[in-house]
Amino acid sequence: MDLLPKVFRTEGNIAEFDPTKIYESLLKETGMNDKDARHITELVVRRIISIGIKFLSGPHIREIVCSILSEQHFEDERKLYTRIGMPLMDYEEILIKGPSDKPHKWINPEKIHHWSANQIAEEYAHLRVLETEESRAHLAGDIHINGLNYFVLRPFSQIWDPRLILEHGLPPTKNLKEYYKYSPAKNLYSALYQLNKWLELMQNEFYGNQGYIFIDTFLSPYLSDLSEMEMIKEIRSFIYENNLLALTIGREIPPISIFSSISILEGLLNAPAINPGGRMKNTYENYQNQSIQFFKALLFAFRKISQKDPNLSIPKNYVMIDSKFMNLIESIFPKFLEEKKLIGSFYFSTNNPNSYRFKHLEYLLKSKYHNYGILQNISLNLPRYAFITKDEDRFLELLKSKLLLCSNVLLKKYDIIKKRIDSKHLPFCGLTVAGGPIFKLENQGLSVSLVGLNEAIKYITNYDIHENLEAIAFSKKILTEINQLFLELSKKHNKTFILSENLSEKAINRFTQLDLRSFPNEVKFVSNNRSYTNSVHFYENADINLMDRVKIQEDFHKYIHEGAITFISLEDFKRTSLNIKDLLSKISKESKISNLKFLVE
Repeated sequence: MDLLPKVFRTEGNIAEFDPTKIYESLLKETGMNDKDARHITELVVRRIISIGIKFLSGPHIREIVCSILSEQHFEDERKLYTRIGMPLMDYEEILIKGPSDKPHKWINPEKIHHWSANQIAEEYAHLRVLETEESRAHLAGDIHINGLNYFVLRPFSQIWDPRLILEHGLPPTKNLKEYYKYSPAKNLYSALYQLNKWLELMQNEFYGNQGYIFIDTFLSPYLSDLSEMEMIKEIRSFIYENNLLALTIGREIPPISIFSSISILEGLLNAPAINPGGRMKNTYENYQNQSIQFFKALLFAFRKISQKDPNLSIPKNYVMIDSKFMNLIESIFPKFLEEKKLIGSFYFSTNNPNSYRFKHLEYLLKSKYHNYGILQNISLNLPRYAFITKDEDRFLELLKSKLLLCSNVLLKKYDIIKKRIDSKHLPFCGLTVAGGPIFKLENQGLSVSLVGLNEAIKYITNYDIHENLEAIAFSKKILTEINQLFLELSKKHNKTFILSENLSEKAINRFTQLDLRSFPNEVKFVSNNRSYTNSVHFYENADINLMDRVKIQEDFHKYIHEGAITFISLEDFKRTSLNIKDLLSKISKESKISNLKFLVE
């Protein structure tokens, strides 16, 4: 024992070196048998004596043990025994400059803590949660597990029914005795304030997009005798507070989504209306005029903001369009379709019956309130599968194997979040209100999204999607195969597997850069070194007639369960006899387009 060094402990004192602690920790942490644990401990002691170290720390001892585990080919045990963290110089780099992959982002102390913790959480997911094949698929760029740093802690996205807060106040529970509780809002200002604060609270438990459904309908009883200018002022404050949310909580968050419909949907007309103070009075049928007034105020609030900053992305304003919308919009603001900046600040949604949102809309119309979302999303690198396989049949086989791998990861996430709710590590998600949980696992989608369908098609067929009927047919075959497999998986596991629009720019950039290293000639052929196209979109400057673009895209949208969107540049209208009104009218009546966004040059 005289040959062994002293040990600095994290508690701040110095202790004698004790080999039994290594032996016991090996048994506890790695599950190895007694004989192997004793052998590794003996080798560690011999190594320490032989190199003549005078002082050791706990982390240093662990490094030596991990080195010997690797030398003795106990690689799985080494993964279980290793420490997680970051090199000292990496942390100092973040302290000085922020993370290297986000040089343009706002830096503050909270974000520095956040970025540092992210690395630990991501390493933990690789070492203790994912199987080796799953981890390698992510690291290599075959797939991208979005928000891997949150994988063991948080669900992804959630769309909230505003009535949860309007009826029960903030927070919507009586069990938080150590915190003050807001009573249900008595006016529009308080209602919008509480809705914003709820999103702020829930950013502690979700890492992706959140939002509210039909905000104009559910706030229509709160307008009272407010003038149009007063309504606009309150809505602008709501938007500004929403926009500042990322600064308030100290980390990046995706844009908040708010959904409106200008006219109250038929299924909600007879629903009991929540009035100021959380009181039930009348049905929403009694507030149709107020709902239109609210939408008009929302329209003018966004108009003022878009004139000041057309690039504002928070919140995202989705408006549901149908034949009623087209008639009403001209009565409340005839110039709506002529103002480019204003048009560009809206996302236009339809009641596509194939969409995940439409399914939950049906639940919403039947229940008192209904919240739903996506539990986890994984992006697929389609061009890489094409580069590896080079023909249609082998491509579909490889795609299926990656989808099955993703399904295993998604099922892991489901089980993890269930445990987090049971252990109360997601306290608000675990709340019960009016006899039921506010966050229901059965209402969450297990989501996969696509990157680079166009590039994969081009490599296999020699054509971009829009250039050839065979390319379009093979694209639909791929989407049909995915849908069929997800239908089978949903029935087998009693879960909801869905195909979504890809929301991760990081996944697109990461796939492109990794493939440029491994498949430089192939990437140059399919994209001329540009970033891969997102989801099922064409490349940006594709030479295709506007209505042909819409027609092909709407055929693809029926396969995308959540978030499918078509982008149309307003410049495209210069090359066609069609105008914006005609296009929206056509889409509202007969198109299967799920979402449409006009791009302002």
